[in-house]
Amino acid sequence: MTGGEAVAAGLLANGIDTLFALPGVQLDHLFNALHGTQDRLRVINARHEQGVAYMALGAAQATGRPAAYACVPGPGFLNTAAALSTAYAVHAPVLALVGQLATSHIGAGGGELHELPDQSAIVRGLTRWSGIAYAPAEVPPLIEGAFRALRSGSAPAALELPADVLAGAAIVLEPHAAAPASPPTIDTDATRAAAELLATAKAPLIVVGIGAAEAGHELRAVAERLQAPVLSHLQGRGILASDHPLSIGMAEGARLWAHSDVILAVGTRFHMPRTVWRLRPGQRVVRIDLDPAQFGRGEPADVAIHADAKDALGALGPELERWGASPKSRHAELADLKRAVAAEFSQRLAPQMDFVRALPDEAIVVADYTQVGYVATAAFPVRRGRQLITPGYQGTLGFGYATALGAKVACPETPVIALCGDGGFLFTGNELATAARHGIAVIAVVFVDGAYGNVRRMQEEIHGGKIIASDLCNPDFVRLAESFGVEARRATGPGEFKVAIDWALQRRGPTLIEVPVGRMPDPWDLLEPDAS
Repeated sequence: MTGGEAVAAGLLANGIDTLFALPGVQLDHLFNALHGTQDRLRVINARHEQGVAYMALGAAQATGRPAAYACVPGPGFLNTAAALSTAYAVHAPVLALVGQLATSHIGAGGGELHELPDQSAIVRGLTRWSGIAYAPAEVPPLIEGAFRALRSGSAPAALELPADVLAGAAIVLEPHAAAPASPPTIDTDATRAAAELLATAKAPLIVVGIGAAEAGHELRAVAERLQAPVLSHLQGRGILASDHPLSIGMAEGARLWAHSDVILAVGTRFHMPRTVWRLRPGQRVVRIDLDPAQFGRGEPADVAIHADAKDALGALGPELERWGASPKSRHAELADLKRAVAAEFSQRLAPQMDFVRALPDEAIVVADYTQVGYVATAAFPVRRGRQLITPGYQGTLGFGYATALGAKVACPETPVIALCGDGGFLFTGNELATAARHGIAVIAVVFVDGAYGNVRRMQEEIHGGKIIASDLCNPDFVRLAESFGVEARRATGPGEFKVAIDWALQRRGPTLIEVPVGRMPDPWDLLEPDAS
């Protein structure tokens, strides 16, 4: 077995049926191996390395399962860095298979094709697990280690593959599926202490992030037992469905923050509450996280439980039952609050909201950094975890379209819509060719205002009208899409947009909808509200 054959076998053993990849000379022997596995391992190529990395990101975010991409070293790898850093931000289980120079040339500085001074240092800085194979026999255990890390929450991961290792043959062990590392043992004393704090609280509040994505059932049980509102933002939305009476967003959470006496933070960086809203005197905090590094950010929690969210919430439920009946229902109180917030969104952000309301409830929505995308992250009704895909704190402008392609490949029966602006869309708009080539039926929506709209508004309103470098020269996006063989149409206004969405949902292949828009109202004090 060659090193390249060992990589392909390792991917198959670990449930990877699609590899997003671009070939190149250092990866020749990997692609030779992939040629012989095409009936089991589909290769989707793109028009740029960032495309394959974003597609792996989208597949991983939409499913929570590992997804992989491959690229040549040097500039090829650097082209994927934005996607890999986004995977780091959102804990997406992405495996980067990164080409390397032949082992004898690594670090020599000889000017080899695609050479970087220290590629491994960059790889380590963008991942939570990384390795490099120096011999074909090292490939299977490294592949197994990478998948073990991904399945244990240490994501993303990367494996560097020198060209001679991929070409070389050796007697190697057949790759096996990697089992996740054993989860941390639940601290019974900490769980009981958390239960006591929460059960005796007058107004508990739960804050959830992507770390709770697989714990929806347990989260709901704890929330209902406590009658505690569940605050979610970006990656956390939908873990408790938006239409559940206890599910709230940031605007509602800001209004409740000062009156909440015990906070349960589950699988979240807890960033805005601890850095912007800040803890009030007397507020107590319980944190549950698989990543113990989170406990060192901000003020120490009163109770910290190092555990998988599903396990910890599952253990917390029975401990809460020891404290008797649930408190009085807060459904009516929260319904009034949610109606008030919804009315404020409708009144103040009417242009964005009119478009958000036209989106189908069942779709996976990839919200790029654009005006309607911003508002969708808070106002689109999310029924399940992983239905709303964002770049998290990385704020990766232009990630949306290519990421949506990966989400659609991973979830072929679910509508996938990419909400893009005219600025961000052209970062990966070349992947219309990939959508057409591989029949990936993503609905691309491009809102066109002729500018980096958010930047231009800040220049006008904050910086005294110093407009610079924010205006754009655009193509005709309908004709651009059609030139790739992608069906497209233009929609003026929310009414035509709804008709166009319904039209796109009936198409079998990729589609694009161009939507001319004007300046839209500033959403940020509703999306990132001040709790004071």
